[in-house]
Amino acid sequence: MQPRSGLDGVRIARVSVRRATRSCGGADMQGLERVLHLLEAAAGAMRQAEAGIRSGLLDEAFELRRQASLLKREIACMMRAVDGCAALCRGLSLRLGCAAPAYTPQGLPAAAAPGSGECELLG
Repeated sequence: MQPRSGLDGVRIARVSVRRATRSCGGADMQGLERVLHLLEAAAGAMRQAEAGIRSGLLDEAFELRRQASLLKREIACMMRAVDGCAALCRGLSLRLGCAAPAYTPQGLPAAAAPGSGECELLG
């Protein structure tokens, strides 16, 4: 179902970001895939919102700005959660004697992972 206006798209994006934030923090791949799909849905809703705004479906400009501001705040909260998870991962990796993982902005490994013999618990 496509949103009727830019405001609808922003509201749908906010719902997806909130759900993704609540789902974030699990260590299982299914949970991470769910977060990814929710964030992709949020990005799609924002693209539809932009298309609605460009086509002249700007029904309530003040409310649209308010919803966009709330979305920005929710994305910042989500990013703090993601940054916290990444910091914990790097800290554990260093504590266990492994090289800290590095990723590109697309989520791909930036360098090859260390071999299984390179990581071991030190005392």
